[in-house]
Amino acid sequence: MAQEQASEGKPLTTDTSTKLVATALVDHGMFKHVAAELERRAPDADAAVALIDVYRVGEAPPWLVAHLLGCVGHEVGYALVREILLSAPGTLAESYAGPALAKILGERALSDLCALLRDAPEQASREGAACGLARLRSPVAEAALLEAASTGRIRWLIAANALAGIPIAPSRLRDLLRSGEIEHLRLATEIVWVALGHADSGRSTWVYDVAAEVGPLVREALANPALSMAPRKRTRLKAWVSHA
Repeated sequence: MAQEQASEGKPLTTDTSTKLVATALVDHGMFKHVAAELERRAPDADAAVALIDVYRVGEAPPWLVAHLLGCVGHEVGYALVREILLSAPGTLAESYAGPALAKILGERALSDLCALLRDAPEQASREGAACGLARLRSPVAEAALLEAASTGRIRWLIAANALAGIPIAPSRLRDLLRSGEIEHLRLATEIVWVALGHADSGRSTWVYDVAAEVGPLVREALANPALSMAPRKRTRLKAWVSHA
């Protein structure tokens, strides 16, 4: 009953941010409702400190703490979220920690996230940073993601998801497609594929805005016998370029 009521947004709105955090720590199934309410509020130092204290005594999983600290949004939580990202504890904690850093500091986290993307020892940490950079949607983040993908620091699938969300500049997408390198073609076509999914869900329709200038290059890439992909992706991309 409590979770059902929370989904309607009734009881959580009257709780303090610290109490909201406590609710999610007791019942992990409530974390989405709690997170949504926290993001509507101003940053709260007490809630952030409560999360830090619980984590330090080992009573909360890193993924949950990282996510909630990002939703709380107070700078006092930044150092711990960064620590979680670098520790690469698994269970998707890194993919929560990177965006949490971006939520807490906004554009001020850009240089740190770029450094983590480049230098973090673990791939999972670098890919978490990539998820954070996707939230910042800046040309600097775009360039850093492309460089990380081209040097193998992050997987091209992760890079594609991040770049589709920024979204990537059409000129950079054209450069990838014109390079002729299979890895670049794979990255570029995956970006378009992810962007089409975003358009379907109503998140962003930029992929249709660039169809006329990018579509013919995607058509050429699909004709390259060295470019392999899942049949469903190829079918969707062919349908997209047919209208370009």
